[in-house]
Amino acid sequence: MKLYLVRHGQSEGNEGGIGDKLTEIGIEQAKRLGLFLKDKHIDYIYCSKLGRAKETLDYVNKFFQVPVEYSTELNEMYKGIYEGKLQREHEDFIREQLSLGKDIKEIKPEGGESWLDVEKRAQKLIVKLKSKHSINNHVLIVSHSGFLRMFIIRLMKLNIHEARYFRIHNASLSTFELDKNFNVLDYEIDDFKHLLKYSSYKRESVERV
Repeated sequence: MKLYLVRHGQSEGNEGGIGDKLTEIGIEQAKRLGLFLKDKHIDYIYCSKLGRAKETLDYVNKFFQVPVEYSTELNEMYKGIYEGKLQREHEDFIREQLSLGKDIKEIKPEGGESWLDVEKRAQKLIVKLKSKHSINNHVLIVSHSGFLRMFIIRLMKLNIHEARYFRIHNASLSTFELDKNFNVLDYEIDDFKHLLKYSSYKRESVERV
């Protein structure tokens, strides 16, 4: 099985604001993702129900006529009382809890989720993939940085703390090739060569510096 994991394009929230829509840059990133993926013979698509992921898929999905399943199971970590607020408020809460000796995987705000909670959701998706798709399927997953990191942790059977050592950037692509037992045969994480390959800017000459 071939998995293509995509993080949504740059959104208003990524820019320090509050919002679930793609920015102008995010829209262009999504278009370039679509150009790269159009020849990848995708058989099935899973997508988060959050606006920034769905909007990213809208630009990518123009090239496919395959089933799409939207699910809250693929949503980003829910921040509870910090949901809809500036990202730094949630980050300040995490730092405060860490300073008190709390384990990062168990920290969660009131009404929110922890890394462990998101990892459980990721495991549910893995179980679904195993039961629903054949070894020859190519599956596209459009989601968020936190969820995709937990998904990769589960897929590679790593300790959850490994999530501190890698990032998933906007509009990046991570690919996994799996055998029939869902063992990872080959992988690439957080690739964004496609964002340069499909550049929309033309340069008549290179300026002297």
